[in-house]
Amino acid sequence: ATMPCGNPTCRHRTKRKLRPLVISILPSSSSVTSTENDSPRKISRHEQITCMFQTNPSLSAHFEPPVFSPGVPSREIRNRLKLMEYANQAGLLPELEWQLICRALNEQLSPADDACGGGGGDDALCSEVTQDLSKLELSQESIAGKTQTVIDPFKYLVITTRVKPDNNCDETNATDATNNNKQKKKKVKKNEHETKSLIPISPNRRGAAEDISVPYSVELWRKSKTLNRDRSVFGCSLAHLIAMKTLIGDDYDESDDLSSHEAKFDFILEDNVRAFVGLEDTDDGTSSSTCECACRIWDLIEASNRAQDKPHLRYYGWLGSKPNLTWLYNNHIPRKAFATETGEGNSRIFPFPTNNDFLLDSIDGTSSEPATSQPKKKDASKEDSSKQPSFSTPGGTAIWGMFAYTISPAAYHSLIAQLQNDVGMLMWKGKRMRAFQAKAIDKIIPRTVREVYGEMSVHLSDKVAFVRCPMLGSLLHKHWEEGFCESTELQYAFSRHGEGCNVWDNVWLEDVERQIVDYRKKNGKWIRKEDIQGNSSKSKSNGSARSRSQSPVNIVTLSLISMMLLVNTFASAFTTSMHKSQRKDSLQASTEAILPNSEERQRAKLGHVPIISRTIPIADEMNVTVWEMEKPSEIIQEWWSIDESERTSRVGDPFGVIMWPGSILASRELMKQQKYVSNATVLVLGAGTGVEAQAAALLGAKKVIATDINPLSLQLLEYGAQRIDTIGSEVVEAKYFDLFSSDPLPEHEILVAADTLYNAELANQVGHRLHEAIIRSFEDGQTPTKIIVTDSQKFHGTNFLEEQEMIDLNAIFQEGKWKPLEWELETLKNFCGSGVLIDDDQIYDVDVRVIRWGWDDN
Repeated sequence: ATMPCGNPTCRHRTKRKLRPLVISILPSSSSVTSTENDSPRKISRHEQITCMFQTNPSLSAHFEPPVFSPGVPSREIRNRLKLMEYANQAGLLPELEWQLICRALNEQLSPADDACGGGGGDDALCSEVTQDLSKLELSQESIAGKTQTVIDPFKYLVITTRVKPDNNCDETNATDATNNNKQKKKKVKKNEHETKSLIPISPNRRGAAEDISVPYSVELWRKSKTLNRDRSVFGCSLAHLIAMKTLIGDDYDESDDLSSHEAKFDFILEDNVRAFVGLEDTDDGTSSSTCECACRIWDLIEASNRAQDKPHLRYYGWLGSKPNLTWLYNNHIPRKAFATETGEGNSRIFPFPTNNDFLLDSIDGTSSEPATSQPKKKDASKEDSSKQPSFSTPGGTAIWGMFAYTISPAAYHSLIAQLQNDVGMLMWKGKRMRAFQAKAIDKIIPRTVREVYGEMSVHLSDKVAFVRCPMLGSLLHKHWEEGFCESTELQYAFSRHGEGCNVWDNVWLEDVERQIVDYRKKNGKWIRKEDIQGNSSKSKSNGSARSRSQSPVNIVTLSLISMMLLVNTFASAFTTSMHKSQRKDSLQASTEAILPNSEERQRAKLGHVPIISRTIPIADEMNVTVWEMEKPSEIIQEWWSIDESERTSRVGDPFGVIMWPGSILASRELMKQQKYVSNATVLVLGAGTGVEAQAAALLGAKKVIATDINPLSLQLLEYGAQRIDTIGSEVVEAKYFDLFSSDPLPEHEILVAADTLYNAELANQVGHRLHEAIIRSFEDGQTPTKIIVTDSQKFHGTNFLEEQEMIDLNAIFQEGKWKPLEWELETLKNFCGSGVLIDDDQIYDVDVRVIRWGWDDN
């Protein structure tokens, strides 16, 4: 479109309209329907971006309606079928590998149409089937009926064979200094399986010998399935690669730079941005929109195209830490700016800063750590979930974000060529790291472009066209939100030589964002979107489960709590005798004989489920032995791969079939409080295999009510407890209990919840149940419930102490001079546990946050 802009003051009013390509996860049909009771529904990011470009006059005059490129939900790439689909869309998979994956899936998903399975068949027909399947969307529904069959997409890529154990394997002698220096023989462990590639491996592949011995897609899956929290970062990288492929299109010359290539779209945006509209007052007192966003983009395009070094990557929006922004505007930009617009735009164009640029000012550019990135071990309440990182010195990554940019065909081709031969560019792992970590796309792209085309090939403007929206509410960057806002204000102050907070008056914002900014101006601090909008959605998600714990605490109850906090002291007249009882007979027909193995672990079966023992040292004088599912990776991988709505009916909660680090720390806390545990009733929520339940029983608890919702976990728990000689036959009760039900908690004196906070809804519900237990003990005039909560996973959005009911409860405790509910941080050294998604055990150090409440220190 070439219709001129109607704004006579616009310096680019005759330019064609710009074409944005926006990365966004499109809203589901359920999210666009009206909510009950005529309450306002949440507007999706997809709708916000559309509204921004189409309703603001200064934007609609210069921009075509946005076209959307699909985002990549992190939960979907836990499924290797979906991962392969996204990786192929991103251009990462070699063509031959994708064809063979499609052939394998076609045979396994459509056996009735299998014309070339089993190694035979017509090659031409196989080719037709492969071509048809390559167009098939591998949705969750397409494999819904295949839950009993393992679908192997790598059937024609690799073959895995079992390696026979070597009876003549070498033996090594190890000295046991604690056992009178006696010699013990330990067998060298051999690999049990060997994987060989069925297709040729590119000689250009980079990586360890073990990695490049298998096809690219197999290596990609092996590493990505261990990403854990970094899966969101990897999903973001895939989404950007998919968008870049769409941006470039099919008709291009691989040697084209940005000044010579006419792309299908002009730039890529993330859906978390807001555009400059430049609201300014007119003489008559009204406001009119200027065309600031489009003008800043055209200023950069024209100045960049005139540069001596051809551009291959342009940024239309970027950020940095406050020390780095200060260094950029005061040192780097004045020194390196190579093109300056002398018109009304008055913008300076400069190259992407490097470590060498930092060295010009005697700055170590290799690292710059946030001042709060390492919390004190005993003060986990101030860790990253509630305290934003702050930088005190420049260095490290000078530029943040790939939320508004464009890339040349030549640079894109070079990037994909390198990524196709090196999975390590996307993911890495140190020697002592438990799992792989994903590399951020805003580090991968500029580094690759500079390496291939030189340091002057990446162009930025000191006046950005887009900024990150205030207090976005991102789960990936939750603790950076305030820092992003402060950096945006500082960037605006440097570029306009004015007040930084005025930046928000000059960008398009939706209503709730405008309220956040107004609150900031009035109160001097930032507030989150959910605090503006209220917590109605949270209360809906918890349903009727909140029953008693959700009901407001009345004045009588508050008065009773305050009075008891002032006068109550804990009674410690409990005996420390231990229960000694006869060992109960083994489970009957559902189990088989215990089979010892060479590693002093024992094997058995619960029905048809192979299980294996694990002995855990709690203290020098106490061990517990629990039983785990021998190979949990299959059931856990299935859990991640299917739709959330089907998980409960098809798999159930699978995480209680192995032991987790938090249960060890909870058991050690019980050990420290043995005088209270003895003769007490202990309630364990999400007990899993029963580490802390066994510990409480061994410490003399009168009754241990160990609850879970997974029947297999309850069987494992009961099976293990019955095989401990010193645990009475009626002490440990394995009980089905749903935290989300309306049933009240069983009566207890001590409550333990170890590693049960592995999603936001469940974490909030655990918080509601703690609230219920504490309030009920005060209302009944009993000694307040003693509490131990541990969390070794520390997922985003799982800090239930930020919920209003817990904040109110802590306020009461502080008034009564009691210790509040708060997180502390402990480090568990050399934890040995299941690899979860891999068969071998893993040994690592892990930080565990802990809540201890109601004990002596209160």
